[in-house]
Amino acid sequence: MRLLPREHGAYGQIAFPLITAFGVAGLSAGGSLLAIAIVAGFLAHEPAAILLGLRGTRARRYQQAAAARWAGACLVVAIAAAAAGLAMTSPAARWSFTLPLVPAVWLGLSTATGREKSWHGEVAAATAFSAAAVPICLAGGAPIRIGAAVAIPFALLFVAGTLAVRVVILRVRGGGDPRAATATCRAVFAVVGIGIATLVGLAAANLIPSAVVAAAAAGLLIVTGIAAYPPSPLQLRSIGWTLVLLSFLTAATVVAAVR
Repeated sequence: MRLLPREHGAYGQIAFPLITAFGVAGLSAGGSLLAIAIVAGFLAHEPAAILLGLRGTRARRYQQAAAARWAGACLVVAIAAAAAGLAMTSPAARWSFTLPLVPAVWLGLSTATGREKSWHGEVAAATAFSAAAVPICLAGGAPIRIGAAVAIPFALLFVAGTLAVRVVILRVRGGGDPRAATATCRAVFAVVGIGIATLVGLAAANLIPSAVVAAAAAGLLIVTGIAAYPPSPLQLRSIGWTLVLLSFLTAATVVAAVR
């Protein structure tokens, strides 16, 4: 279906944090409704892009009516589910709903201005999907440290992975942009370095399990290698599957360490 999101990597970014959060905190009414809201909002993205003309005038001309119906239905479901989930969540945990909401708004603004493919648009999406793990864990009765143990490793992996893929593309797109590729590569190094230091500090303070640090560090080092020694763009599919595998290993390690 053409109205489904085209960003295949985003499917993994939305699925793994949600599955992992439910794996460590269990199912809850508030968490389940929030997950429905997130998925509905995700499904509204492609029809919204069509309506905004980001997929070209031809797509807007022929799919406008269907896109409007699909986007409207998804947004209604997202708002209703989020409101119901918020009502069913403990008042002490409701603040956590703002964690994915802030980057989601950022992503919405980037899309509305035609910059969904910019680095900050993609980083906003990766951050929003990862941060959703916190309110889902809290809605299930888990403490904040458990939510952080799920959200932070995924956020670091997704952001660093997104930037690493951009390095590969920037080297060749439009004849290549070495300056932008180098700057993005340095951004990957900064995210990985600061991320690992943060995780080590949290583990030292007994705020997250040390096994989570090991799992996240392994994935981040592989992503660093991709950015430092970018392969041919012909290998983007392989890179995508590598990121999926790293996400799966991170999910399995976090569930095993936390439960």
